[in-house]
Amino acid sequence: MARRPLFRFAVATVTVSLIGTAGWLPPAAAAPPPLSASTAGQAEIGGFPRRAVLPVWPDNPADASIPIGVTPYDDIAPKLNALQAGSDRVSARVAGSSAGGYDLYAVTVTAPETRAEARQQDAWRRLIEEEPSRAQRDRRLRAEYKTPLFVNANIHGNEWEGTDAALRVIEEYATSTDPEVLRLLRRNRLVFNVTSNPDGRVAGTRANAAGYDLNRDLTIVSQPETTLIRELIIDTKPIITLDLHGYVNPTLLHPSTPPHNVNNEYDLYIKHGLPNALAIEEGLRDLGYPETSRARIPFRDDEPGVWDDFPPIYVPSFAMLQSSIPYTIEAPLNPRGGGLTPEERVRRSRINTDVHEVAIKTSLRYIQDHRAEVLNDQAEVYRRGWAGEPLRDLPDGYVPGWGPEDDYRTTFPRSYVIPTGPGQHSETAAARLVDLLVTSGGRVWRAKKGFTAGGRSYRAGAYVVDLHQPKRGLVNSLLEPGIDITDRVDDLYAGPAAWSHGLTWGATVDTLWHELPRVRLERTYGGETDGGVPSGGGDLRLDIQDAADLLAVNSLLAQGVPVYRLADGSVAVASTASSRRLATAEARRHGVTFGPAPGHWRGTRLDDVVVGYLGSVEERDTLRAIGVEPRALTTATLATTLTEAVDVLLVGSSLNLADLSVENRAALDAFLARGGGVVGLGTAGANFSNAASLLSVTANAGPSLASGVVNVVNGGGPVTAGAIPHSFISQPVWFTNLGAGATVEQSYATDPLLAGWWAANATGTGGQAAAAGQASIVRGVTAAGNGVVLFGTNPTFRLHPKGLQSQFGRAVLWAAQR
Repeated sequence: MARRPLFRFAVATVTVSLIGTAGWLPPAAAAPPPLSASTAGQAEIGGFPRRAVLPVWPDNPADASIPIGVTPYDDIAPKLNALQAGSDRVSARVAGSSAGGYDLYAVTVTAPETRAEARQQDAWRRLIEEEPSRAQRDRRLRAEYKTPLFVNANIHGNEWEGTDAALRVIEEYATSTDPEVLRLLRRNRLVFNVTSNPDGRVAGTRANAAGYDLNRDLTIVSQPETTLIRELIIDTKPIITLDLHGYVNPTLLHPSTPPHNVNNEYDLYIKHGLPNALAIEEGLRDLGYPETSRARIPFRDDEPGVWDDFPPIYVPSFAMLQSSIPYTIEAPLNPRGGGLTPEERVRRSRINTDVHEVAIKTSLRYIQDHRAEVLNDQAEVYRRGWAGEPLRDLPDGYVPGWGPEDDYRTTFPRSYVIPTGPGQHSETAAARLVDLLVTSGGRVWRAKKGFTAGGRSYRAGAYVVDLHQPKRGLVNSLLEPGIDITDRVDDLYAGPAAWSHGLTWGATVDTLWHELPRVRLERTYGGETDGGVPSGGGDLRLDIQDAADLLAVNSLLAQGVPVYRLADGSVAVASTASSRRLATAEARRHGVTFGPAPGHWRGTRLDDVVVGYLGSVEERDTLRAIGVEPRALTTATLATTLTEAVDVLLVGSSLNLADLSVENRAALDAFLARGGGVVGLGTAGANFSNAASLLSVTANAGPSLASGVVNVVNGGGPVTAGAIPHSFISQPVWFTNLGAGATVEQSYATDPLLAGWWAANATGTGGQAAAAGQASIVRGVTAAGNGVVLFGTNPTFRLHPKGLQSQFGRAVLWAAQR
């Protein structure tokens, strides 16, 4: 593996050298015809300030912020209300609610604007994306556009000080009479997500109230807090994005090490990202604290893989795909330690607040000092996208320290087609994927009539993703398979090392490398699926290939409709006037399509299913996503929670039989004796199966950081019949030495890893070759009648692999009632 040489240099020297590189870029390709900027919504755009009285929360003495010496949550709204009342530069609003029900505050600080001025700013912001070449030539835009800076604070709840730095800057800029501050506010908009995780801020936890690390959710957007972050980035179109964290000593700030996301216009990022980081470091040094005498800039200081910006799950990596210059800022001093005095906690939090304030003010200064260039380069990302130009091959030394180890690039296809109708694996999965693309800032069209492309025929209504679009990097990052980076880095900061929504969300997505379908296209703003039942009076069949199918099935069961599981894992509904009426309602509600049942079908009648789970919020919420009631279990509560009502035990975390009390072991034995089903995940599930003498297998595991998209071969049984040929792994597990009664439902292909990182363990074991051809899902029935399914793939990982939820749900139904 290539090692990055360490280097040191002066900020002024770097700035000059970077500016000098701009001329090497090739001339622009011909741009596509510009899209007309819509004026929809312009009438509703008001001027600034836009004052709103924020509801005040009651005093909470238990707020975990208080011992740290930072602002308690209930003090934020009063402070913002007072600033709005006393200044015409502050606009605050409740922009959403957290998972725990707290208000989320979005604040804009800028010089006052009339309605006409605000509408002009909005028109320029849209012009930069819609017609970037024209924006680059627009002298008035360059002179008068208010360049945006976005600050996302406190995404990890127990990393508090970003909120306090934001409030400090808001107050200073709201009240300052300094001519320089007034000039900055006439030329900029500062947008703050003041506390993006108030649940964690109050509770003193990293995660939100739902149990999720929000800084891993930007391409799934499963939480309300990340929905707001995404909206603020897309709507604001910030030049620089700052995500304020703690605690890494010395202060850590982007740019990051390779691997870099292969879809980024990295030349347009690193030319600004590096010198501004160096300027922040200089500002930290000027604070005069020993703890801020230097910073850690991973691009400069670390080996590849130590702190990468590869997956687009983080706020900064998502923001870069939105044509922003992003930073994670990790303040240096942890104030949480139990051995710290109250005074030391406060001292540390004050230094951390100073660090974040420096990052905000230095970044704003960088935008002003390089205004023409950063504006041009933001538009340039969009221009290249519209023009379909290839990513740049950057020469060694493009910036000091840039070398072959940094060269991560993809080749963009011309377009993608997401079929509808018979060629689509799942209509509901396709609609969900389109929704994600659109709400993430991408553009999707629908064909007005049938067409042929890439040797395949598509019907009218097929979705077409023309990659000649401004945010092609974002769109392609979600749709392309990804790359195998195993041989390029020895380490990763965190997974996943591949994520392809195009392969793991359950929809059929076809790649057209050199072709845009020759058919009239109409822009669409969301996925659509009608759902329905066939006419006539025959029995109905639903092939379960998506979570929406399971939602419909489990809703019918909850309403008392007789539903039968067929041998291939699909379900049948005997036709009556009532069952057809209810099935029609569920089909419309969930967008699923029933077909006619096969003649003379036979099946096993299903009951409403309750699952007791040992695991995380990911298991809980995946069960909810398929319409199954989850009941949380622990090894200490089996006697009270593993009752007759529980049909299936989901083992997603360790369950050591030797650690159980007599009462809890008796409850588990009684559950198994009555034929309760078991679904096990990873090594934890396999170990329990062996210990309880259910299915006998040997579970083999790859490295803990091995993750990505794998090729699989489906066995066609009740769990995987009709399943997609790809799966998702996060620490892959495979099963060997299968005991009597174990049936392979799915296995890894002979070339398991399609995209991601999967090296051998330190001992030389656990690599891809060892898993090739081995079982990834097995099932079997014990002598006591327990249905058991074991997964070596990961169908619940952060709610991401939605295309595996149907396999997971089928396993639950099979294990519950055979």
